[in-house]
Amino acid sequence: MTKKDGRLAEWEAKGNNRDSTSVALDINGNRQGSRAKNRSRARLMTEDKARKVGLPSNRQGGPYTAEEIDLWGEVIRKQGNKQHISVHTNTDTGRVRVFERDADGNIAQTLDEFELENFNELKQVIGEAFK
Repeated sequence: MTKKDGRLAEWEAKGNNRDSTSVALDINGNRQGSRAKNRSRARLMTEDKARKVGLPSNRQGGPYTAEEIDLWGEVIRKQGNKQHISVHTNTDTGRVRVFERDADGNIAQTLDEFELENFNELKQVIGEAFK
């Protein structure tokens, strides 16, 4: 999640071997980035995780930070509303599509669509690097 010009935005990058546009659902069936999911996550972050700021953590993002908790506090104040941008890359073809999603997590508009140049060569180099 980022903040630019006073506006909160969630950026998500997904790779799939087909032209998928799906995003994750939580246990309540709310789409990632939706207003309902944002409110739920914001409550968790500000009520439960705030006390863990700066403590060692094995989570992927490392220790929780005060800035991170502050951003989630802002999500609460905005009633779960924030911009959600999802970037979907087809890992077989190199086709990339960028979408803005609405408050329910549905695609509201296509922001960009393009093919990665020299994709097969890039894919091979990346594959070699992770062997």
